[in-house]
Amino acid sequence: MADNISLPPSTIIPANTNYVANIMDPDFWERRASLGTSASPVHGRGESDYGSFLNFPQDDDFDKSSRYSARGSFSGHASLRQGDEAFEEHTPFLIHALERTHSLALTQVTADYKDDPHHPQSPYKSTFAQSIFNSVNILIGIGILSLALGIRCGGWVIGMTIFVYCCLLTNYTAKLLARCLDYGAGGNTYGDMGYIAFGDRGRWLVSILFLTELCTSSIALVVLLGDALVALFPTVPMSTFRLISLFILTPLTFLPVRKLSYTSLLGIISAACLVIVVVVDGLTKEERPGSLRDPMPTDIWPSDWTTVPLSFGLIMAGFAGHAVFPTVYRDMEEPKHYKTMVNWTYIVTTLVYFCMAACGYLMFGSTVMQEITQNIMSTPGYNPTLNRMAVSLIAVNPIAKYALTLNPVNLTWELALFGQERIDAWCNNGRGRRTFLRVIGRIAISSLVVGIATVYPGFDKVMALLGAFFSFMISGIFPIVCHLRLFSNSMPIREKILNWILLIISSILALTGTAWSFL
Repeated sequence: MADNISLPPSTIIPANTNYVANIMDPDFWERRASLGTSASPVHGRGESDYGSFLNFPQDDDFDKSSRYSARGSFSGHASLRQGDEAFEEHTPFLIHALERTHSLALTQVTADYKDDPHHPQSPYKSTFAQSIFNSVNILIGIGILSLALGIRCGGWVIGMTIFVYCCLLTNYTAKLLARCLDYGAGGNTYGDMGYIAFGDRGRWLVSILFLTELCTSSIALVVLLGDALVALFPTVPMSTFRLISLFILTPLTFLPVRKLSYTSLLGIISAACLVIVVVVDGLTKEERPGSLRDPMPTDIWPSDWTTVPLSFGLIMAGFAGHAVFPTVYRDMEEPKHYKTMVNWTYIVTTLVYFCMAACGYLMFGSTVMQEITQNIMSTPGYNPTLNRMAVSLIAVNPIAKYALTLNPVNLTWELALFGQERIDAWCNNGRGRRTFLRVIGRIAISSLVVGIATVYPGFDKVMALLGAFFSFMISGIFPIVCHLRLFSNSMPIREKILNWILLIISSILALTGTAWSFL
């Protein structure tokens, strides 16, 4: 799975509360700016009144997590602000302009601004090289672990065909995102694209998709952590590691997100180290299994056709980063080079993925496990220190990303709960009540995630579901649907036919792969 874990483009809270009424009032933000950070414009209470325990977001932070759009809609903002608790985990690591944004309205990037070479560019925007790094960091994630299994399920012909299709499809839809965002004023996020194409229904659909994907991704991280620990300590039962995971991961959800955000770089570091370790292991081992010099037998066509649909999701999971591509696009110094940047991003990502998938399948053939790390740890003849280092990095990755992944989920239910007048009044009548509800809620959410990971422990099935349903929907189907909705009357007939063909093929692969992930 590419680490496309991001804050939902809109936070779902009841529309009949005074809280939302204040936010929707255009004069609210002027009053909010004049108040500073010492008081909450909703409750009129100082920051010291509640919420400082465990660095939970204050009500003031909840106010900052939303922005009043020029369209009059309640929408999430893609930018980071110093001190904000609600920001995207996958906001690219090197983006600086968004961290310095203090505007309360969405920034409109006009076509004249983007195309005028004489317009002075912001010194805080990302360069072309930085944008490529950000995008590669978004795409390359834990999905790299199951690519070899995806090729094994489909054989060389079908597996590589699906690999090429997913690569070309997501490259194309990444470019469609920019066109759709430029269709309407103020388009900055993936949720904005849904709003531009389908109004509030589009924004709600995207929000539900993102929240469900985040929960599923959290389950995958728990499963991955347990599998990595078992590979390092094979004598300890999995149930023990599940309990340890609960006690290690849950406290991290109480930390401020700004203190965890930079750990997202661990994803690309661990992936790069893993690729190097796999290649070195394969070249240094002279005999099969696990050798590139003496490869295992592989299948041109699938040996078991019933496993082919699993390859759809396992392979597609590595190409899902479209939820954050709008942020990269808006942060570029020269947005006119966005398409070229996307092409270079996919060249780098595809080479890394192909190397891992091909080497893993050649080294282990039909014995490829659900995670390539399980193979390299269970095969004798390798450098044990090198392999343990690689698997340790893989184990640290879920610890670093778990809290970041669940943060938007926790923020959403907290906003929905505390947006209720009766709940808010009850919390204001006693000290510590709001913090108590947050602690109980976050422990319950984390326990539920770990519990599902215990009942549904197959990493391959979780990744197949993430890829087949969420990745195809977010990175393939929805951008094409928005593109057809916005430009159907003006696009050439050849382009319209291409869009419909891609939409039909992607829908078939998504439905089939999703169904097989539950079998």
